[in-house]
Amino acid sequence: MSAVEVRGRGIRLLDVVFWLGVVAVVFANVAVLVPAFTTVRLWEDEAFNLTVPLNVVRGLGYTSDGTLSGSELTPFDARISTGPVMLLPIAVLAAFGVDPVIAGRLVAGVGYSVLLGSLWVLGRRLGGRWIALIAAALPLAYSADLPPSPIQSPYDILGEVTAAGLLAAGLVALHRRPWLAGLLVGLAVQVKFVALLALPAFAIVALLDAPGRGLGERLRATMPRVLAAAACAAAPTIAFEAWKFVALGPSGYVENVRDFGGFLLSGGQDGYRVPPLEKLAALLGAWHLPWWVVGAAIVVVVALAAAGARAAARQPEALATAGARTDPRGFVVIAATAGVALVTYLAWWLVSSHTPVWLRHPAPGVLAFLPVVVAASVVLARLALQRWGARRANPTRILAVVLAVSGLVLLTVSLAGRVVAFPYTTWETLAGQREAARQIAELGYDELASPWGGPVSVIVMSGAHVGLIDAVDAVEGEPRVWPGEPPQACDVLLRAPGYTVCAPPES
Repeated sequence: MSAVEVRGRGIRLLDVVFWLGVVAVVFANVAVLVPAFTTVRLWEDEAFNLTVPLNVVRGLGYTSDGTLSGSELTPFDARISTGPVMLLPIAVLAAFGVDPVIAGRLVAGVGYSVLLGSLWVLGRRLGGRWIALIAAALPLAYSADLPPSPIQSPYDILGEVTAAGLLAAGLVALHRRPWLAGLLVGLAVQVKFVALLALPAFAIVALLDAPGRGLGERLRATMPRVLAAAACAAAPTIAFEAWKFVALGPSGYVENVRDFGGFLLSGGQDGYRVPPLEKLAALLGAWHLPWWVVGAAIVVVVALAAAGARAAARQPEALATAGARTDPRGFVVIAATAGVALVTYLAWWLVSSHTPVWLRHPAPGVLAFLPVVVAASVVLARLALQRWGARRANPTRILAVVLAVSGLVLLTVSLAGRVVAFPYTTWETLAGQREAARQIAELGYDELASPWGGPVSVIVMSGAHVGLIDAVDAVEGEPRVWPGEPPQACDVLLRAPGYTVCAPPES
């Protein structure tokens, strides 16, 4: 058998393995997404967000039920951290008769599709189809579904995944169309304001992304494009703020800005003091793998990537031999932007000791940029191994195979862990919530009160406004919805599946 025939068979075998990998990743996504769309319960944060599109459809404007803001209708509620770029499309679908929960999950599904598609494109540019597959597989492996504030699935009506999708799409456009990248980042900010943390990375790299010998020459060449990108990035926020100003008036707008600033600085949480190492441990453990395995993998890949980066700095065209499908400057733009943005997100989260250990908080940065950083690092590691292999052929080839197989095994185990651990059923399902909401709706109340938790979701699904029992004056005279049995005797109006509705307490 000739060497050509052996090599041809090796290529065909790699093709088969690659497509098996694609099928595995697709299967993992389907195994999570189908029940996420049809079975997983609507949790209270999602329900609170849905009050805005529902009130838009009712003609009440961009207003929440104010469930966390005094339990009164609250225009442009600062406690709603999910923005209009996600909530208004949900309102449009709901206005055409689509069930609000389905509408929300459809919009979230579009955001997840944009994320996966963008990561595939970025991975392919950086290192070909295998790198594209790794980049597109990583978001599902990230387990941000730990209570009490989870991202249950990519379909959650929360905004983190959709914002990540827009950030990744902006990274796709940055090198060739910076104005479009700016617009996409600006839209991401109006999905989740924490996307603002990505702006410094985009701005710095865009400023330096120009040919020229000196820094001054490069800045002068790229400045018009950067200014256009900045204008596009600011446009969605300016439009939303102008809408708020007109709707609220000067004094109301100032108060809203003050409330939003307080919410932003506090993270909406009080009483937490979390050391950075505790958050770092949670992040390393968020992949269904032992934390020390993840840490060891990071050390190995970073060490090899650093060696590859040195080789690429001396001979940029060598990146092509490691699989890069873009020019060296394009490679640097993608890798540098993702690296700086990821560091920015993680630094903010780790030093924010006043926020709890919720993996949901850094999720936009982790989902959008970590897969790109991993993809670029693998390409650089491949380049380093190629350089060493020129001197020590057999040992280096063996090492390359061992590392590649180990990496694929770790990714497979992580994805499998995500699929196995996914909450296909919890203490209630979406169908159970719908039945409880249907029975509650038959009582005919426009406003209901409950403690924060599961009852919030079924009240919103019933079509009523929801307030919290703690807001005593605001909910006076409203029936109470309790999970399970009420804490004290009451005049029971309804026993729905999992919930009890009590008549208003006597004053």
